[in-house]
Amino acid sequence: MAQELLRIEHLHKRFGITHANNDICMTLNKGEIRALAGENGSGKSTLTSIISGMQPPTEGKMYFKGQEYSPKSPLEANNVHVSMVVQELGVITSLTGAMNIFLGKTDQFKKMGLVDTKAIEKAAEEIFEKWDLVKVPLNVPCAHLTMEQRKIIELARALHAEPELLILDEITQSLSQDTRQVIYKLKDRFKEEGRAIIIISHDLEEAFDFSDSVTVLRDGEV
Repeated sequence: MAQELLRIEHLHKRFGITHANNDICMTLNKGEIRALAGENGSGKSTLTSIISGMQPPTEGKMYFKGQEYSPKSPLEANNVHVSMVVQELGVITSLTGAMNIFLGKTDQFKKMGLVDTKAIEKAAEEIFEKWDLVKVPLNVPCAHLTMEQRKIIELARALHAEPELLILDEITQSLSQDTRQVIYKLKDRFKEEGRAIIIISHDLEEAFDFSDSVTVLRDGEV
């Protein structure tokens, strides 16, 4: 029997007169891969940004594993094992790939008040090995990496949270066909381990192939 992971009840998000999300109700189960579809401006990214703690809803409630869930930041969402890879590039280009993976979480690597960069790089490599990610340089500033490599860094950062719910917003658009296979294998692993994924993709064929179910948004409504 399916076990509920995330439940959204009558969620609204308003920006002035714009009703970006209008009475959203949705349930996601453990081990489920859900695609969010809809035209630009339909409310997909707004909804996922609320789930991932990037902004609060105007009204409505969310429940994660049966407990009321209202993260005030992505870090709070990470702490309960919800993480997201955003559509826009989300790396600080002046920092190394390893430092970007542990943004906001570097205190564990401090010695005598200084950050141990070698320890961070080793920990970052372990994340890549654990999740079988395509290798990218972790000891150089992200300014020197390709867009695809930066997106893999963002994915590694999201996976570091050991997500039970992973949200992918148009990530595959930045990846080559070979690197997309990493995402497809990740999907299979998440299903096997009872984790869930929400994916936004404008490639409908890919969305249908990738997901178990599809939620379609139009003008902010399901």
